This record gives sequence, C-alpha cells and structure tokens, in this order.
Amino acid sequence: MKSIPTFCRVCEPSCALIAQIADGKVTRLQPDKAHPVSKGFACHKGINYLAIHQDPDRLDQPLARQGSRRPGEGQWQPRDWDSIVTDIGATLSQIHEQYGPDAIGGYIGNPSAFNALGSQAIGDFFMAMGSRRIFNSGTQDCANKFAAGEAVFGTSTLHPVPDIENTDCLLMFGENPKVSHMSFISIADPMAKIRTACQRGARVFYINPRQIESASPKTGEVIQILPDTDLYLMAALLHEIDRLGRFDESVIREHGTRIEALRAFIAPYCADTVASVVGLSADTIRDLADAFSGAERASVHMSTGVNMGQHGTLCYWLLQMLSFVTGNLDKLGGNFYSEGFYPAAKAGRARLDNVFFPSQHGEMRHIRGALAGNLLPDMILDDDNPIRALVVIAGNPLLSVGGEARWRQALEKLDLLIVIDLFRNATGEYAHYLLPSADMLERPDLNICGLGMQYQPYVQYTDAVVPPAAQRREEWWILSRLLQAMGRHAPMLEQDPPRPFARLDHMLSRTGFSVETLAQQPCGTAVLDTQSIGRFYTDFIQTDDKRVDCCPPLFAEAMALADQQFQTLTTATPAFRLINLRTNYMHNSWYQNVPGLKRGAHASNALHMHPADIHSMGIRDGDAVEASNEYGRVQVAVRSDESLREGVVAMTHGWGNRHTPGMRVAQQHPGVNINALLPNGPGSFEKLSNQAFMSGVPVSIQPVTSVADSDANH
Repeated sequence: MKSIPTFCRVCEPSCALIAQIADGKVTRLQPDKAHPVSKGFACHKGINYLAIHQDPDRLDQPLARQGSRRPGEGQWQPRDWDSIVTDIGATLSQIHEQYGPDAIGGYIGNPSAFNALGSQAIGDFFMAMGSRRIFNSGTQDCANKFAAGEAVFGTSTLHPVPDIENTDCLLMFGENPKVSHMSFISIADPMAKIRTACQRGARVFYINPRQIESASPKTGEVIQILPDTDLYLMAALLHEIDRLGRFDESVIREHGTRIEALRAFIAPYCADTVASVVGLSADTIRDLADAFSGAERASVHMSTGVNMGQHGTLCYWLLQMLSFVTGNLDKLGGNFYSEGFYPAAKAGRARLDNVFFPSQHGEMRHIRGALAGNLLPDMILDDDNPIRALVVIAGNPLLSVGGEARWRQALEKLDLLIVIDLFRNATGEYAHYLLPSADMLERPDLNICGLGMQYQPYVQYTDAVVPPAAQRREEWWILSRLLQAMGRHAPMLEQDPPRPFARLDHMLSRTGFSVETLAQQPCGTAVLDTQSIGRFYTDFIQTDDKRVDCCPPLFAEAMALADQQFQTLTTATPAFRLINLRTNYMHNSWYQNVPGLKRGAHASNALHMHPADIHSMGIRDGDAVEASNEYGRVQVAVRSDESLREGVVAMTHGWGNRHTPGMRVAQQHPGVNINALLPNGPGSFEKLSNQAFMSGVPVSIQPVTSVADSDANH
C-alpha cells in the first residue's frame, strides 16, 4: 500500500487529498491532514471522485460512429489513436478549407478550468484554427463576473474575496457554502471559518430565496428574498447607506470615478419602493443597510444563485460598490484581492472599446474569448455561415444549457461532432468520434483555477497518481495530435522530449519555483505570503486611471432595462418562479453516474414546492405536476419543501438521461431535464456578459394524473 498526495479538481478550493495505491490502482481517497492550507478538509465531491475514476462506463479507447447518430443507434467502432486522429484531422481540414475557420466551433465544459495543461491546449487549438466561435459553460454560471470586472476594475480577473476571519459583517448573495463550498473564492472548509467568525460576534447574512442549509444560530441568518430581485435589494441598500451618510467620501474622491452616475441609478430604489418587489419589509432592508454600513469591517460575496438571474453583471457591479463606497475594499476584514503565484489581474486586462459586433442573431460580444452558449444551436441551425464541426471538451451542453429539444436538432445536423470526455454522455451520444480523456488522478497538474481568488495563496503540484488506464490520454496530448494531423503548429508536443509544463514553469518562476522544485516540497505545496491588502489601487486595478469605475457607461442599456423590468414587477408577479437547487448528490455530468449518489429521495430530481402551494393546488406530496412556460414543459413529481418561499419552486439541474445508454446508472435514474424550461436562443441571455437566464424563471404549475414520461419535453 502506497500513499500519494494529490488534490481535488472539482471546484475552486482544490482540497488536498491522499490517494491510497495498491497493485497500481487507486483504492481510496481521503483528506490530506498534513496539507498546510486545507489541513484535512475535503468535501463529498473530492471523496466521491473515486467512484468516477473506477466507473466501468468510462471511455477506455477511441471510438468512431458508424450508421445512425441518434442516441442508442448506430455502431461504435474501436480505433487506434493514429488512425482516428488522421481521420479527424482530414475532416477538420476539409471543413476549414471549404467553409472557413468559423465553420469549426468549440464548447468547453467546467472541468477544463481545473486542468492546467488542458486549458492551455484548448487555447492553442482554437487559436491555430482561427475560429472565434468558442463557447463555454461560463455563460451558464459566471460570465457576468468577468464582464463586470472588466468594466469596474479594468480586468476580467480581479475579484476581491471576503476576509471572513476578520470581518464584523458578511453579506452573501446567492451562495450556499455548506453545500457548494463557495465559488470565486478558493477556501478550505468555509463553514468552519464562518462559524468562528460568528462566535467572535460577526453577523452573517445569506440573501437567498431558500432557508439554506448554511444558516443556523451558529452560522448566520437568511434574508429570504424573492428570486432574481437581488439587483433591486443591492440598489436599495446603497440608497439607504447613502441616506445614512455612510459613503466614505475620502475613499471615493481618491479612488473612484462617476460616483454621481451611481447615485443617480440608485436614487429611485429606496427601501419603501423596492420592498414589495424583493419580498422583504422596508424595515428589514433598512436594518440590513444599517448593520452592514455600521460595522467597523464589512465584506460581501455573491455566487451562482445571482449570476444566473437576468441582471448578473449589474448585480456584481453593485456588490463591488457596496464594498467600495463604504471603504471596505482593500481593507482588513473587508474584501481584498488575493495575489497568487502569477499576476492574474494584469493578465486579464481588457479594453472596452467596441466590444459588441453585429450578427444575424443580434449584437454579440466575446467574454474571455467565448460567445453566448445559448446561441450555439442557432449558429448551427439558422446561420448563413453555420457551424459544421463542433469539438466538445469536458462538457455536456445538451443537458446543461437551455433548450434541450433544439440542441438535439443541432447536434444531429452537424457534419462533425468530436467529444473528448471521461464518459459517453448525453451530448456524446450524437458524436461522430469519442476520444477518451485521462481523469484528474491520471494526469499531473497545478492548482491554477484558484489563481487570484485563494483565501490563503499557495501553489501545489501533483504528479499523476496512476498512469492513464487503457487508451485514455490527457486533453493536451489529444488536441496537440489533432493539430499535427491538420499540419498545424502544436507547441506543447513539438519539443523533444515534449515539455508541456514549459509555460507554467515560466509563470512559476516569478515566485522562484518550478514544477520540479514544487514536486520536492511537502505535499507538493508552497504557501505564498503575498501581503495583498493595501496594494489594490497601486498594483492590481487595471483601469487606465487606476480608479474604480462606479458606473461604467457600457452599462447604460442594461440599467435602463433593469428600470423597465422593475416597473413591470411592481404590477405583475409570476405565479411561480423557478430556481436551481444545489444538493450534495449532483455536481456536473460526471456525477450523474455514481451509484452511491442515487439513493432514497435523491434517486431523481423532484420539483420542490412550499407545502402551502401544494395544498392550494389540491395535490399531495409525490403527486405529478406539469411545469411549463413559453419555452417548454416537463412532467415531474412534486416534493414538499418548507425551506422555500411560497410562489418559489426549485429543481436540481443536470438530469434527463433517459436517452443516455453510455451512462448506465444515469439512464436507470434519468430524472427530468429542468433546463427544458429555460430561455434559449437570441434574447435569452444578458447581453453585457452572455450569461444565460437560469434562475427566477417564470413557470406555470398544473396537476396531472401521472408521471408517464417524467423527462418528456412536449
């Protein structure tokens, strides 16, 4: 038995793990108690990854499709790497030559962000193609933060994190750290830090439509807002803080611009005006404003529950304003930028000149190189120069993006669909070629995803715990081989021997390390002492004048739309509003096939409703209902849930695998693809950021007699 230190690559904290190896196989994953940062903490996501690594449904060899490409039809033929790469390269070259670079598109899934070499190779691959039709899962969960960062701070990679250990008041919007372990902050065991903060007297408020699991007498309280109204609550908080005279005028004069434009935007949104729209009393709003602005040290954070609304970019802007105008930005106990091993804030610097360009689908823009994922089917089905070849890497857009029926039409129409993944997922069922990738235990890596967002900055290297099984290969190698087959430059593979970590070694050299020297450190880890607080306005902000833009002109159209939608909400309230429900039993497509997570109430994904709503409809817990709107309809069992407000319904997304025979456990427990009810196509996303509208979506609920086809989209 051998123990090898490594780390999880499922979400930002990148918690340290110990892999137990016997006879060349991983037999156990457990938290690394010796790690200097995570100190023995790891959540269910990392521990359950062993089931993914050992899954018998994993792709083990390259496969080519013969015959029909509809799910469950056609033949999958095993191929060797040389012949399949040659065939794919020839077809990509032919499409590129005949139709141009934009006939080739890419969809990049969430796990790629946790793959240091893979993410680098993806950039090299599409740059060599010359294609600008790149899409990624960021437009389903966080693109708004990149857009707001560019406009307010001059860079997409400057995201101040809350100083939980020293704060006196913490506001968290749309975040459930006990379940998700936080996003856009890489922090080990966040609930322990929150609990400690509360013990010393800090006040913690979770702004959420649910009475979330994170809240307790020892960890803070929920302010139970109506879905997708966070923007108006933030504006009201700023309005009331300004009324109290608690804007820090000296900080604003020294470090801010366009403060009067911000004041003009928040002017109409006093507590009394927004109370009915956000579902809170005016006194509650005023008390919250007083508690936050009256605290000596106050901090803020925001996550996907707000990102996925209609105004995610504006919300992230006002979140930063809550920190900045009260003097809590770049302050102990407030919010601070956490510099890591490389100056990520400078690397993300962006220009805001002419960001939009015309297209037949309306004005569009790129956010960190990506277009709106909601437009990808339209650019296959209804475009003068359609996408004909699509490369999907570690993603499953068929079930993760709105509009499943239209996605199925689009995927079937493609001349070439290449899927690089661990499994033959729902999207892969339409592929011409399936290419098996190594998993996180089968590749060396660096914890690059948390760069610039680590509560305690550190850098960790891990070697592969075990070699890739069968014919699995790392993504960087696969993409480099495809480039070579097309006769193009493949920089990561062309040195003899290949030095895939060369670019990362250059980045590491700034802190005096390399992959080789990191590997010699205990746990492969170097803790960094970067002393970030006090350097925000001198070293990190990237605007031309080194000032915070308190009201970017780029936001004018979105601000007008927000005002218009507020007026609509004052007169018309949707019957039900649908939100996403995070659980410990589903995370990304890979966890769909884990048998241990399909048990009891979690064997499927019911529609959660407040008991009073269930009673008013004359139905009982477990009965079937039809949820519908202008985008689609699904039939699903209802589950009573007192944690919700009346009029709010919730479901976990990522389900809907009735037609996914490549993942047998997932197909046996298919659940319902609630994304069939999400807006899709032109106009279905926030124009500022390409962020999809996925939370607070209006739906109608009607009883049905049975759940005959619970994942049918009619």
